[in-house]
Amino acid sequence: MPYINFKEEVFKGKEELYKRIENNKELFSEIKNNKNKISIQPDEKYSFRIIKDRTINNSKTENEGDFLEITDKNIVCTEFIKCKFYNIKFKNCTFVACRFIECDFGGGGVIFENCTMILEEINNVPSLNKKDNLSCSFEKCKLYCKFLSSNITYLIIDECELKDTSFELTDMSNAIIINSYMKRINLMDVDLSGGKIISTYIEDLEFNDKLKSKLDPKTFFDKIQPKKKTKDEYEGIYEVYETIADKYNENNLKNNFGEYYYLCKNMQRKSLKKLLPKTISYIYWFTCGYGERILYPLITSLVLILIFATMYLTLGYSSQSQIISYWWGIGLPKSFNEFLSQVNQCINISVEVFTGLGSDNETPIPASFIVANTEMIVGVIMMGVGIGTLTRKLVR
Repeated sequence: MPYINFKEEVFKGKEELYKRIENNKELFSEIKNNKNKISIQPDEKYSFRIIKDRTINNSKTENEGDFLEITDKNIVCTEFIKCKFYNIKFKNCTFVACRFIECDFGGGGVIFENCTMILEEINNVPSLNKKDNLSCSFEKCKLYCKFLSSNITYLIIDECELKDTSFELTDMSNAIIINSYMKRINLMDVDLSGGKIISTYIEDLEFNDKLKSKLDPKTFFDKIQPKKKTKDEYEGIYEVYETIADKYNENNLKNNFGEYYYLCKNMQRKSLKKLLPKTISYIYWFTCGYGERILYPLITSLVLILIFATMYLTLGYSSQSQIISYWWGIGLPKSFNEFLSQVNQCINISVEVFTGLGSDNETPIPASFIVANTEMIVGVIMMGVGIGTLTRKLVR
C-alpha cells in the first residue's frame, strides 16, 4: 500500500482551506467593526479600503535597485481587485487580512522583503494559548515575485499563475497553494512545515539551499496530472518529483521520500522511448514497485504461479503414473470436475517448483522440464526481490 493516501490528503487540505477562509472572513469582519482589535497602527492610505483597477507604479525597469520602495507600512483589511503592481519593493511591511484578487504582479516583478502576511493574535479575551492566524490571500493572480526573509505562514494562493517566482529564507509553514500553475519556482532555505500544494501543475521546481529547507510529515505535494503527455512533459514532471523526493530524504522523512521516489520512477518510465530501458523499468515496477510496494512481489509471484500452472497443463505433467497433456490431447477431462482437479494438480506443481519444495505426487514430464527449470530460477529471484523490498521498508 502507498504510504501517502493522496485522495485523503487532498480532502483534508480542502477542508483546512475552507476553515481558514471562514476564519479569515470572521476576523476580517471583527477588525473592520472594531479597529482596536489589532495592536498595530494601520497605514491610512492603504488600509480598510477596496482598491480596484489601479496601476501601482507604472514605470518599468529591469534593475531591482530602481524599484519603487514602499517601506514600513501596515496594510490592514484591504482588497486589491484587478490591480497592477509593477517594479515595487515592499520592505518591512505588514499585511493583515489583505486579499489580492485578479491582480497582475508580472509587469516587471514585485519584491516582498522582510514582510509579514500573518497576524497570529487579535485583541480578544480570553487570548491565552489562542492563535487566530489571520492570513492573506492571492486569488486568480499572476505572480512574478520574490519573497525574501518574509513570514507568509497560512498564506492562501488560489487559482494563481506563478512564474519565475522565488521564495528565499521565508517561512511558508501551513501555506496552501491550490488550483494553480507554477513554473520556474526557486525555493531557498524555506520552512514548508505543514505546507500543502494541491491540484497544481508544477513545471520546473528547484531547491537552491545554502542551509536546508524544512519539510515535515504534514508537508504535502499533490500528484501532478500530465496535460500534453509528451516525452518532454513526462521528463519535466519526473524531475519535479525527484526534487521533492530528495528534499524529503534530506529531512530524514524516509517514507515520504519513498512515495515520491515511486512517483518519480513511474513518470520516468513513461518518458522512456527505447524498448530495452522501458522493458527493464516495467519489470522493476511490477515485480516490486521500484522497491516501494511490499505487496507487488507477492502479487507478481501469484500471477507467475498461475501462468506456469497453465503451461504445465498445456505441455504435460504426470500424476499417479498417468500423463496429462492438453497439447498432445492426452488425458483430456471428461467432466468439469475432472478439469478442476487437473487445474488444482498443476497449481500444486507450480507452487512446489516455484518455492523449491518439490513433490512426488505430480511432476512435470520431460516436455515441461524447461518450464520447471525456468520457474525454479524465477521463484528464487522473486523470493529475493520480496525479501529485499520488505527489508528496505522495515529498515526505514
